[in-house]
Amino acid sequence: MIVGSGQIATAFKSYDDDNLIIFASGVSDSNCTDPTQFVREKKLLLKYIQNLQDGRIVYFSSSALSFPSYSNSRYYQHKKHMEELIIQSTNNYCIFRVPQLFGSLKEHKTLINFLYYSILNERQFRLYDEAYRYVIEINDLTNLVCDFLKYSSTPIILNVANPYRYKVLDIVYIFEKLLNKKANYELIEKNDGYELDLSDMKSFIEEFGIKTDFCEDYLYQKLKAKV
Repeated sequence: MIVGSGQIATAFKSYDDDNLIIFASGVSDSNCTDPTQFVREKKLLLKYIQNLQDGRIVYFSSSALSFPSYSNSRYYQHKKHMEELIIQSTNNYCIFRVPQLFGSLKEHKTLINFLYYSILNERQFRLYDEAYRYVIEINDLTNLVCDFLKYSSTPIILNVANPYRYKVLDIVYIFEKLLNKKANYELIEKNDGYELDLSDMKSFIEEFGIKTDFCEDYLYQKLKAKV
């Protein structure tokens, strides 16, 4: 069963398993501070957990939870609370912590979409000079999750991402190259980034011979196919 109608839910629409709940109806905007949105997700999640019986639940959280300073944000406090709620309620779960996720480029607040449309439409924006992000493309996330569900029954919280950490300024350079446009941004001196422990993901990929496109050139190649 797929719960949700957004990007992740759509990507899993062909996955059919009556004993599996893919919960993809969470708050997606990391800038959200609206408590009604957090309460809505919690109530919906509890509803499906209570009806889970012997089934398995998949939840998508944020890789930023690996970085302590993000805990001051209401959004990340909420995501952590949802993780704890699942762990306390069932021992048959998979929680995938996802970094900057991207699919089709569209007007959206998420980082990659924001940068793309800002540069495309020649809008000025602010940029931290020492900001870093991990990324993953939606189809690669879907394939990796499906492989994990196929080969492993272990309850786990798993970081999933292309292992290469990108400087946000370098993402801007990629779009400048692909669009043949110069970005208009104000550079601000600030550090903003975290290091992900991807050892469990790497071990799983190696153990089961999973094929991925992960590499340093990953983001450029994926975006080139979309622009």
